[in-house]
Amino acid sequence: MDDKLTVASIYNRRTSEKNVVNINISLSNKFKVKDYPFALIIQSTTENQIKLTIYPIKKEKIIKITLFGQNVSDNTIEMLSEIIKNYEIIHSSGLLIKKMKFFYECYLNLNPTDNEYKDLKGFLNKIRNIPLEVKIEEISLKSVKRL
Repeated sequence: MDDKLTVASIYNRRTSEKNVVNINISLSNKFKVKDYPFALIIQSTTENQIKLTIYPIKKEKIIKITLFGQNVSDNTIEMLSEIIKNYEIIHSSGLLIKKMKFFYECYLNLNPTDNEYKDLKGFLNKIRNIPLEVKIEEISLKSVKRL
């Protein structure tokens, strides 16, 4: 068993170009490439930190759902939870209320060509009459230039 919970490095931001740091991250042998050929990397940024979360995934395309609005009722949140819990959630931001505005993001293990995606889109279109904005994005494979 590996006795390290985390791994750390210090990078010199003064020498990096345009505040971009290229980081080499070992995905280790815990995630077998043949079982999970792709990695979903989610970056969340606050005033004091940047956090990267990496998930091994099998699909090269998934979807991200963003919900936001004001004066969102508990019934609406419950209804959305009932809809989304029927799908495989890879990552969720959790519910966030910021400056009286409701935010929620989740990444679902759905390819836009999956039948379940069409069902989900139908459910989400039905709730468009409530004071909530729904944004659906396709997250797809990015090509990386080898140096």
